[in-house]
Amino acid sequence: AQEDLYRKVFVFREDPSDAYVLLQARPEHPMLNFTVCLRSYTDLTRPHSLFSYATKAQDNEILLFKPKPGEYRFYVGGKYVTFRVPENRGEWEHVCASWESGNGIAEFWLNGRPWPRKGLQKGYEVGNEAVVMLGQ
Repeated sequence: AQEDLYRKVFVFREDPSDAYVLLQARPEHPMLNFTVCLRSYTDLTRPHSLFSYATKAQDNEILLFKPKPGEYRFYVGGKYVTFRVPENRGEWEHVCASWESGNGIAEFWLNGRPWPRKGLQKGYEVGNEAVVMLGQ
């Protein structure tokens, strides 16, 4: 059954790298644009994934990754752009990342504040029939 995850919270009580949630994604067609938004709260300083969209053709077809405090990497089709942000001071972070195939523009927002746009994978198509992984 489909369920809206609006206002849902997943709590990972420990720090194992196998703590995650899997969701099935079945867009009817390959994606030419998308926006991913989420809120996170952690004291982790090690690299960790926030959102991954994996297809049969490629793991992490879309990936929102935090390699260290103060940095986010946004991947589309195996290529990525980096956004350097202020380090978290023990507060919730609201993150949005957006991408358009036609112009290859990747956008990033932290707590409602936009960061400079960057070029990423112009003309690329993100595959359909995927698994979404939250956490890890």
